[in-house]
Amino acid sequence: MTALPEPPRLRAVTEEHDPLERDGLALVYAALERTRSRGGLDRLTVAIDDASLGHQLLSVPRAELPGPLDAAADWSSTPRLDEDVVDVAILRALCRLALRGAVRDESLTDPFDAVELALRQLEGVDAVAADPGDDVMRVQAPGGSGGDAVAHEALEVVRGRFDRSVVVEVVREGHDAAPAAASPISWVSASPFELLAVRTDQDLGELEVHLGGGEVRTVGRAPLGDGLLGAARATLDAWHRRPGAPSRSVGWARTVESGVDATVVVAVALEDAGRVTVAHGIGEGASSFDAAARATVDALSR
Repeated sequence: MTALPEPPRLRAVTEEHDPLERDGLALVYAALERTRSRGGLDRLTVAIDDASLGHQLLSVPRAELPGPLDAAADWSSTPRLDEDVVDVAILRALCRLALRGAVRDESLTDPFDAVELALRQLEGVDAVAADPGDDVMRVQAPGGSGGDAVAHEALEVVRGRFDRSVVVEVVREGHDAAPAAASPISWVSASPFELLAVRTDQDLGELEVHLGGGEVRTVGRAPLGDGLLGAARATLDAWHRRPGAPSRSVGWARTVESGVDATVVVAVALEDAGRVTVAHGIGEGASSFDAAARATVDALSR
């Protein structure tokens, strides 16, 4: 009898892929992120021109829109670096080729990357910022009436691509769109509050929003004709009547979804006195007014 040799022991092999082995947008952001981290930068932005997308700004961290960049500049960094420290020409060429490949690839497996590319293909959009785990996507677009068209088109791009409600915020060029640069803001009031009622008075043409918390009950009003913005402003009017409530304003309010069961989902963005968007809220209600009021309360509670 001949003894058989012991079978070789199997061992787990962990293969770590270099992020720079990726392609498309993943490669673009991996290359930018490596340069940013090695340079100890807070932010890095490069500008490229693509035949399909036009002028594009690509920035890391990916969740932030680009910082200020002169029209003739190819790149910027915070803090500022000399160009001999970063090989900008090679970095821009890599980003240009990777982005071009992503645009031509119709079989993108990452839905998040696919949405970003679709947003970048909208006329006037030159930058997109979002975190894959976040519920807010921000696009940078020109000011004026063109920005309103972009907002509508961007919502259509996002609609139906996620299994959850995602807010699309359009930031006009020239607007300081970096909330992190603003002073920390305390949103929650000293005492808890809740939405008590949303009422309409057709005779007076007014919308009333009632907030309550503890022994304090306040009422805010706005014209019925102001629609979603009016409901959000009426909620803020009631909020401002609460003791110690800081001043806030409505950046925008939009219908995200209108369900077959007559429920409405509305998203709201609130701003501070410096017109920096610092909180978003989403609310669901039996009417658009009710949903907008709940979305505003949601934003104020964050």
